[in-house]
Amino acid sequence: MSFKTLREKHLLSQEKLSEMSGLGLRTIQRLEAGHRVSYVSLRALALAMKMDVDVLERALYAMETATEEDYVEMPRWVRRLCDGLSTGSPALACRQAHVYEGLAIGLGVIFLLTALVTPAGLATATMLAAGLFALMVGYGMSVATRVVDRYRGWSPDARDATTTTSATRPLPRFALYAMAIVLPALLLWLVVRFAG
Repeated sequence: MSFKTLREKHLLSQEKLSEMSGLGLRTIQRLEAGHRVSYVSLRALALAMKMDVDVLERALYAMETATEEDYVEMPRWVRRLCDGLSTGSPALACRQAHVYEGLAIGLGVIFLLTALVTPAGLATATMLAAGLFALMVGYGMSVATRVVDRYRGWSPDARDATTTTSATRPLPRFALYAMAIVLPALLLWLVVRFAG
């Protein structure tokens, strides 16, 4: 809280507070501008405002621990992206996002390598489509993770969380992402298999 807000809350003008505390008007103005004052001056102000000096000191100087770097303006689309990364279950941790990104890319590479080994035909087309889809999911997860990192959008308690109990999640995230990668490939394979 700023000193000016605190002074106005007590319905005091700078001149009246200066007169009540015995301090100079310039001291009051410097304090409102954000400069530090001596403990003796704080004690005089606390006495004039009928406050505990420690409470006044905490109210004035507690905000100095936060810096401009601690506050990052986050665009609306990034906030929506952060909400989208946590799909109703507890917030996704940064480390978990990197793991899912790696799994999707790894699965895409495996599908593409399998497509190279299988003889030309339906299975090759299905594996190729599944591999490309998994790589796109991995790339999208990578971009989303980097954007959330850039704007410090990870929730503080989930930033480096490594363990969460399965009782807190309705469905493990890995299962959601695995279904998002495998089900389209399986459906494509079934449609091509039974259509031909």
